[in-house]
Amino acid sequence: MKPEAVQLLSSAGVFGPAIIVPIILQEEYLADTSTIGLIAGGFATAGFVSSYLFGRASDVHGKRRILLFGLALTVVATLAQIVSLMFGGFEFFSSVRVLLGFCAGIFPAALLAYAYEAKGKMGKFSSWGAAGWGIGNISVGVFGAMYEGAYLFCAGLLMLSFLIALRLPFPKEVGIPVPLFPVELIRRNAPVYLSMLIRHTGANMIWVTYPLFLKSIGADLEWVGVIYAVNAFGQFFIMNFLDRYDPTLLVAVGLVSSALTFYAFLLARSFWEILPAQVLLAAAWSCLYVGSLRYVMDKNKEKATATGILSSVMNISGIVGPVLGGLAAALVDFKGTITIASLMAGVAFVIFLYEMKRSGEFYRLRARSRGAL
Repeated sequence: MKPEAVQLLSSAGVFGPAIIVPIILQEEYLADTSTIGLIAGGFATAGFVSSYLFGRASDVHGKRRILLFGLALTVVATLAQIVSLMFGGFEFFSSVRVLLGFCAGIFPAALLAYAYEAKGKMGKFSSWGAAGWGIGNISVGVFGAMYEGAYLFCAGLLMLSFLIALRLPFPKEVGIPVPLFPVELIRRNAPVYLSMLIRHTGANMIWVTYPLFLKSIGADLEWVGVIYAVNAFGQFFIMNFLDRYDPTLLVAVGLVSSALTFYAFLLARSFWEILPAQVLLAAAWSCLYVGSLRYVMDKNKEKATATGILSSVMNISGIVGPVLGGLAAALVDFKGTITIASLMAGVAFVIFLYEMKRSGEFYRLRARSRGAL
């Protein structure tokens, strides 16, 4: 249970504040949507760099030291965010937010690779990350405008995850030589990396101003936390049932259901009506994320590197998506942004099917499905 506890607590500590960052930037520092998008892009850029570098480092130098190093730095950066709120201005707060993105990208690949090698069930393990995200969102929502208290709470969760990680039983690790730029590994996993890049860029166009969208349809900060938590706890429940399914099928289902989910957002006229779409969103992301993780874990011995690159791809989406989302929200409002994201998820689905057909994976999956019938 110890790796699951680290996953739960670190996820709550890192992602809990996500619902208040856009609100802090808008209400405390008078930032517009484009500026909010740029800061979210900076957070993701830092995570992109650290996920790639330290995912590879976990395979080369060992997972334990990277896991502990990353968790410790994330605690420090979260405490620094409190200082930035109390004594700093816009520039200080934004700079620490970017630093936090770098620190939070150091340890996840090492933790995921450790869990895969120890237990192998990525669906069940990932579900604890979703639960942590939900707990973090609800807890931060309860703190309301007491932003310093919310960050202090999250720092405490991260510290606890670090203390538990100290006691994880790591076997003697043998380093795997991995090129600084592993071209062949990227080529092997290109269908998942490319489809994730497109879908997640569209998703991040929505998420960068999503709390503001929810406020525009009547949700206060506590309800924003609840709405986010519906998605998170939905993922916790659904991910536990996905290990039995083929990862290629899960990715395909995740992509097409993402397009449908984003379209469903357009139909909501009040925050109550967004709740069913949050459940659908939980199913879509659960399939896509667990399927993608298992796809790259099953096909590669360099598991931390492959997972780190997947995280980097998601962070690239987190760089481009928020910038485009902030601009789109200013030009075509929230619903125009959501429409673009829905179309992008559909494009990602078509590209993934094409890549699967070109590689022969599609025919293997179809033959397996017929055999099951």
